Amino acid sequence: MRIRGRDYPVLLPSLRDPRLHVAAVLLTLQVLGQTVLNFRLSVAQILVCLAAGALIGFSVAFFKDRVILWPASGLLTGNSTAFILRVPGTLHGDWWSLHGVWIFLGVVALSMASKYLIRWKGRHIFNPSNLGLVVAFVALGPQFTEPQDLWWIPLGPWMYLTYAILIVGGVLIGWELKLLGLELGYMLGFAAFVALALAPVPDHCMVASWHVSALCGRDLWQILVTSPEVLIFALFMVPDPRTVPDGQAARFVFGVVVALLSVLLLGPTTLEFWTKTAILASLVIACAGRFALARLLEPLEEGGSPVAALRRLGWRTPAIAAATLVCVGCVPLASDLSTHSPVPAAELSDGSLPAVVLIVGAGPEPAGWIATSAASSLPSLSGNALPVSGTARVWVLPSIPSVSIASNVLDFDPKLSQSDARRMAHDVVLDLVIESEARRAHDFTLAATGAEGDALKEFTDVIKGDRGTIVKKTYSFSSVSLNLYLPKFATQAARLIGVTLNGTTTLSTLDSSGHVVSQVTQSYNKSWGLGSPSTDGTYSVIGNDYTDLTKA
Repeated sequence: MRIRGRDYPVLLPSLRDPRLHVAAVLLTLQVLGQTVLNFRLSVAQILVCLAAGALIGFSVAFFKDRVILWPASGLLTGNSTAFILRVPGTLHGDWWSLHGVWIFLGVVALSMASKYLIRWKGRHIFNPSNLGLVVAFVALGPQFTEPQDLWWIPLGPWMYLTYAILIVGGVLIGWELKLLGLELGYMLGFAAFVALALAPVPDHCMVASWHVSALCGRDLWQILVTSPEVLIFALFMVPDPRTVPDGQAARFVFGVVVALLSVLLLGPTTLEFWTKTAILASLVIACAGRFALARLLEPLEEGGSPVAALRRLGWRTPAIAAATLVCVGCVPLASDLSTHSPVPAAELSDGSLPAVVLIVGAGPEPAGWIATSAASSLPSLSGNALPVSGTARVWVLPSIPSVSIASNVLDFDPKLSQSDARRMAHDVVLDLVIESEARRAHDFTLAATGAEGDALKEFTDVIKGDRGTIVKKTYSFSSVSLNLYLPKFATQAARLIGVTLNGTTTLSTLDSSGHVVSQVTQSYNKSWGLGSPSTDGTYSVIGNDYTDLTKA
């Protein structure tokens, strides 16, 4: 094509281009994600990523290389970014949301810039979208970004179809590019290294947004190895022919190295957000050292034996082996420390992130063991016990309707039974009755027996607002249900199960003699989340108000 007296070669898309094959698989998965896989991603966000990648790729080729081309690489970078990157607050089904679009644009621009600016011997060093995503996750954190979930929907026909598209497409493209050895090296290495790392610390766990309890031991291994998101990484991100070594032996070793780095970086993680970030970051580190790795493995590519390759390393062989053993040995230590580290509670309404200790494992706690041992060593009071007066309160609860359970609550926690739902509803209603009596009596200590955290602050603020006025609050409920909610800041923490109460509440203002001065009845529609057990362990106290949270 001639433009202003200059000839520009025109390069149109070719059906033989493997990038088109990768794009076809990813776009198919994007369609499934928008329809049946419940991706928290809008069509507008996908289009923005595609347009940004295409525009940058086309502009660089036109102004720098004087070529008019189909920007297959830019489109693929944009598509990969949109497939993995999520912005908290975007909901499935909100097709044209531009929420956080600046983050998507920034990641695509950074990814494309790394391709053109960070180069060695005429080749870009890093997988573009991989580097951009890792920088975004580390720099912005879970408040502004989140990677696609490691698990998408419960196993069923649509998930089996997704697996078929992933595996068949990945294997065929790997065969076409002669990268099957690399893919095999990563998957086998990842499965083996995760198993070896978890063996000494079976109570190392990961908290995920889509699972009711922490995933530990064998369950964690199974989730990581069979995760469709890890398969995307293994079959479509790691095997980039421009950012991996050239020889087959070197490619297989490269896959194993990426797997080893993935597991080493997984050691200190307990949240799904950092687990996925660690896996992505392993490829960044491996790409940075791939030229050195290729040089070390040259004897293998030239037909030599592994012994010849080791001889070439010389004294560095035992040093590398020792460093590897030290790193692998650090995984159980880091895992054990991270198992007992604070986990952010993302649902608090004031924006704070207090530490909630995650304790997983068997055996007595040290403090409990000490208390029990001390109690057992004291002399028995049998025969010498003195009578004491009874101090227990009797609470009269309003009628509680049959509790309905939303279908996604059972998908999230299949073990939840109707009796569990009745118990949760009973505990919430009991806590509200306790709160009502604490308000009438202006008793802050009593309020603390029915609530904690944000809920307790809400109750005590009401008591303070009464300013000496005696207010009696009674409830009447027409329906009770369990619903699933997204955490307030949408970090990849576990979803929240709330008890939703609908009905009426009556506020009666009393004088000092207990006579009703005024009375107001109004509708009551609130959702509560249960927190810790009460001091006597007979019920759970209210922890948080979920009314304003978005349903999952």
